Amino acid sequence: MTVSDVLDGAFDILKGAPGTIIAFTAFFAVPVQILGAYLQRDLLGGESFLDVINQADSSLQAVEDTSPASDLWAQMVLLFGPSLALVFVAAGLVRLVGAWHAGADLSLGQLLRGSLGLAWPLLASWFLVHVAEGIGMLLCGFPGLVAMTWFLVTAPVIGAEGLGPIAAMRRSARLTGRRFWPVMGLALLSGIVSSLFGYALGLVPTTLSLFVGTDGLGWLVTAAAGVITSLITLPIVAGATVLIYLDLRVRTEGLDLELDAREVLPA
Repeated sequence: MTVSDVLDGAFDILKGAPGTIIAFTAFFAVPVQILGAYLQRDLLGGESFLDVINQADSSLQAVEDTSPASDLWAQMVLLFGPSLALVFVAAGLVRLVGAWHAGADLSLGQLLRGSLGLAWPLLASWFLVHVAEGIGMLLCGFPGLVAMTWFLVTAPVIGAEGLGPIAAMRRSARLTGRRFWPVMGLALLSGIVSSLFGYALGLVPTTLSLFVGTDGLGWLVTAAAGVITSLITLPIVAGATVLIYLDLRVRTEGLDLELDAREVLPA
């Protein structure tokens, strides 16, 4: 697959079963966004953007009144929560795409049961991959990109092959290591595209939340902005990751020939 094939294919996966995929993504993404917005409800004392501009002295006091602990927890939830949701979505989508190739389909319940049944290896691999990326970022940054590329398809490997966390990380490193630079470029490009797309989707609700403020139930507007963005961008990034995984198996292991042979010679 070319770069455009991977990016277009990620959107095609979402269009293939939008209701099921969005509902599946919502199960993991919505709690993260709601919790993050709730923890940020005291940001600037809950005042709106206009209040901050018109009342400079009170806004400074509002900043001082913001709880450092809640703000830290909000940042942690919004930083790591979406990436954790992403591994579950990727593991589910690779099973869904595999079912489509076999001429079948998976319901929302089947997707949830399958992904939750892989919770242990997905959680463990997510933690180990982020530790590796964090250590790499501390070593001048580039080793972090190397770790990100090596372990990019860990979640699809777990979803498709049912491996444990360490075995899946090794499997991912072997697959991506054979096409390291193209995979790194694809990963960065898909991240940029999804980020720009997410900013466009969340522009209106995010702007609205700035003017409404977060006091009372205003934080729900902030949560809505995050939910809208996550429900579209997470499946796109996960879909691109799944297609990169399948493309690597086609290029290095002849997966397409194996699948065709099974259709012709099922025995």
